[in-house]
Amino acid sequence: MTGEQLARRLDIVLERAHWIDVHPLADSPEGRSGDGLPAYRDSIGSIRVDGRNVRLLMQKVPRSDGAYVWKVSNATVIQVPDLYSEYGFPDFIEVLRRSLPNVVFLGLELFKWVVLVAAAGISYAIVYLSAIAFRRAVAEPDAPSHRRIFRFLVVPFGIWVTVIVANATAEWLGRGEIAEAIAQRSPVMILITVWMLFAAVNFLRDTASARLEAMGKHGAQPILSPAGNAINLLIVIGGALAYMDKLGINITTVLAGLGVGGLAVALALQKPLEDVFGAITLYTQQPFRVGDFCRIGDALGTVESIGLRTTKIRTLDNTLIAAPNAMVAGSPIDNISARERILYRPKLRLKYDTTPEQVRQILKGIHRLLESHERVSRGDYRVRFKEIADDALVIEVWAHLETPVWAEYLEIVEELNMQFLDVITEAGTTLGIPTTAFHLEGASAIADAET
Repeated sequence: MTGEQLARRLDIVLERAHWIDVHPLADSPEGRSGDGLPAYRDSIGSIRVDGRNVRLLMQKVPRSDGAYVWKVSNATVIQVPDLYSEYGFPDFIEVLRRSLPNVVFLGLELFKWVVLVAAAGISYAIVYLSAIAFRRAVAEPDAPSHRRIFRFLVVPFGIWVTVIVANATAEWLGRGEIAEAIAQRSPVMILITVWMLFAAVNFLRDTASARLEAMGKHGAQPILSPAGNAINLLIVIGGALAYMDKLGINITTVLAGLGVGGLAVALALQKPLEDVFGAITLYTQQPFRVGDFCRIGDALGTVESIGLRTTKIRTLDNTLIAAPNAMVAGSPIDNISARERILYRPKLRLKYDTTPEQVRQILKGIHRLLESHERVSRGDYRVRFKEIADDALVIEVWAHLETPVWAEYLEIVEELNMQFLDVITEAGTTLGIPTTAFHLEGASAIADAET
């Protein structure tokens, strides 16, 4: 085996053994002292082979002109065949290496680029075929959720897997010093990972939003969208810290600063955070929805929106109230729109000269009317001669009308009120007019005196 072949094999061993680290190497012409080796020998590292460490040595030897230079020690050269049998390429890669020209680009030989591209292509093909298989296996491949899964697998996840495989393949082949330096400083891997995590968060957010909408839990977007943005922000911070650590920057100080700054920000954002948690409470418990007519504390109106910080209520006066979510979540909430029916409770005040027979006729007539009306809840009404008041005979009607809509309720009430008047008229009496009678003692004596 020629010296050139030995040198090439040693280079392959050093690249694939991940040995390269030039910083600890001695830069003095005399070598490193105090290492227990003769002055003409120096250790440049060790490689693990068959469970043992093989030390790599350099030796100072005279050159043809008499000057001393450092070369690979004969003891290390002898071990190159054994080292190559451990770290050498498989036969098919070795054949490819020998058949292609020795062209280097970005620190990688041409044959490594060919293997790397092939591995990346195969990995993406596997992910793409898996996505196709999933789409054919599901019952409804054109469903929105299945289309989202297919797009996520094909684009962000597939590209991320391809980059991961390419990076692992380059590391397995051995990158060399230049390629290793480029890999150490390149943010591509971190950027691709951050992009894939962004896509995963958006995919999960859209899937959860669609599922909640299908379950009837509307209004998920105001909560899920800010939550997704917060997670994406954490991903960006994590990616930045990972890249700083990759560049050799001590991130302990950075994390300490972030901790102190985060505490100050948390104290400053105490009230906004209360509103955010209030929004989460309103969404998870859902005491009302957008469009519901509610009484929230002292506010009465229609809920127009539920935001991350405030809930907006359109009042009956057409004014807009923006109430903090923390206050809304802690206030009594009367959701008027949640009722299934509306209580109808009129009081009929008959005039005082109405006879008992007329009262009985009116009670029977109203009872028959409620019994036959299709919008009155069956078996859930009462008609009673409740009271002999100071100025009228009071009949009370208590019934539920089968509608939750206020406008429809008013139409039904108008119809019932007109029919009640017909029943009273048919009985030969009328509603009484509230009057007050005063009796003055001695009124007759005063009249006689005046005459």
